[in-house]
Amino acid sequence: MLFDDSDIKIFNDEEQTVSNDEVSVIAEMQKHRTNGNTLKAKQLGKHLAEIFIDEPTLLSDLEAEVGEIKRDDDDMYQIKVLLIFTAEYCINHHLTATVLSNTATNAMYDTISKKSAEFYDRLDDAAEYSFYYLAVRKAVEISKNIGISFAMLCGEKEDAYYTNLGQRLFEVAEHEITKIIDSFGFEK
Repeated sequence: MLFDDSDIKIFNDEEQTVSNDEVSVIAEMQKHRTNGNTLKAKQLGKHLAEIFIDEPTLLSDLEAEVGEIKRDDDDMYQIKVLLIFTAEYCINHHLTATVLSNTATNAMYDTISKKSAEFYDRLDDAAEYSFYYLAVRKAVEISKNIGISFAMLCGEKEDAYYTNLGQRLFEVAEHEITKIIDSFGFEK
């Protein structure tokens, strides 16, 4: 009886090579771990989350910058979503090393999920980010477009108060979050 060996596969024992890209990523991760940047990124994410979770202090600090804020629960939810989006935007803009921006962002969301699970669950199911991403992608008059998106998400599309509030919140948060990121002293 003859055997048909056409379906027999022969495997090579060749070693798989690691691409230059993979080596670069590993080297970058190691560099940031050794110089303390990875730990700083985790601390940054946790710190930002704790700011957003502490609603009374957050409101007080915001009102000192933008004036009185309506305290409706839905509006507060939208304010926090905008601030968290702004934090992620700033993190990605200022921490250009992907390993650091991902670490900070993940730490921020992990902290929010642990300390404010109900808010996190609502945020996790939300589509608001899409509107803010579109506003940023236009790359022209970003804060104005953010304000328009904020007003629409608050159900107040034509209301100047909400448009101005969203714009102002983004501008103030972007400035403050950038200062916070800088204060962590990330190594280049």
